[in-house]
Amino acid sequence: MGIKKYLPVIFFIAIIQTAKGQVNTLNSADSISTSLYNSADWKQLILFGNSAINNGNDTPNLRLRIAYAYFITGDYKKSLYEYDKVLVNNSYNSTARYYAYFCNKYLNNDVQASYNVSYLDKATVKGWLSPFDLVDAGFEAGVKENNDVNRDDANYYRVGFSNRLGWRFQLEESFAYFNEDIFSVSNDYPSNRSDDLSDQQKEYYAKLNFAVNNRLTIIGSYHYLDTKFINTIYNNNLGLLGLKYTTIYADLQADVNFGNLDSKPVEQYDGKLIFYPLGNFNLYTISMASAQHLNAADHFIFNQAAGFKLMKNTWLESDVTFGNQDDYLDQDGLYVYNGIDNTTFKCGETVFYQLGKHARLQLNYTYEKKQDSFTELKYDQNSTTIGMLWKF
Repeated sequence: MGIKKYLPVIFFIAIIQTAKGQVNTLNSADSISTSLYNSADWKQLILFGNSAINNGNDTPNLRLRIAYAYFITGDYKKSLYEYDKVLVNNSYNSTARYYAYFCNKYLNNDVQASYNVSYLDKATVKGWLSPFDLVDAGFEAGVKENNDVNRDDANYYRVGFSNRLGWRFQLEESFAYFNEDIFSVSNDYPSNRSDDLSDQQKEYYAKLNFAVNNRLTIIGSYHYLDTKFINTIYNNNLGLLGLKYTTIYADLQADVNFGNLDSKPVEQYDGKLIFYPLGNFNLYTISMASAQHLNAADHFIFNQAAGFKLMKNTWLESDVTFGNQDDYLDQDGLYVYNGIDNTTFKCGETVFYQLGKHARLQLNYTYEKKQDSFTELKYDQNSTTIGMLWKF
């Protein structure tokens, strides 16, 4: 009986000693991580910080130091993950929001970048960014050469820009023009061509992004195409609705395209995965699978791209697309493959070069296998496109 009355006291003392041990451990983790931070030993800071967190010594300041170490070493995805952990408990942490802006910007996720700025003090943002700034502007021009005697070379031009409509909204707009001269088939094909059947297309594209939170973005787009073929003009309207979700090393997207092309209803369901194994664009892959329902027929299309940093300021990206690409809708509905002839296979290579702080140049070559819509002829098409994007 005598010892029982001392049990609460013993239990209380044990709690105090455990708490002291935890405080000492937290203080030790804070002291060591601060020392590693001040000495700019980023790799050791990452190793030590993750070990400390795994042992239960998790504090906002420790997370901020680890996040900065990832940022400095170029792992922007992992840096964002650590900053998000801090923002869960304090959504107005200015340090986390500031660097989350740059992490997203370096990952070309501009709407998420500006979303983080919305939590910063107005005095901090003043003179730096505005909720209605231009984000970027650019152009591209290309020529498509082929070996079909009934087709002349095609030309494609596009100009576009994007701007913020508030901190959570970003609007992208493009104007494009496509032209190709097509010749009808006469009885003595292929020795004689007749009747110029020019295929012309004028386009307007708009895409609106809305950042719901740190990770989720809602996407909506509209694409209008004024298509003239032979003596008929088609007014085509296409729409897209989708969701994009960012994870620690990947971006996931699901969307649906719908509308009419040349008086034919089209539906296309896409699933996309962008994977950053190094947390940046030094190495990345883009995989997209599409299920398309067009004119009472179903098609499955798969696109795979992979890119890496070749040298300073220079990146290479290779891509290949399999499947029947008749009226294929790509890049969130920006590119619409509704030419007179069907594409059955496509692959290409793109070189990106960062020219200074703002300008990015690109050169693309694409090879396509095509099927002549009038005859059984299968032919090859080679496309070369140049472009520039200016980031404000």
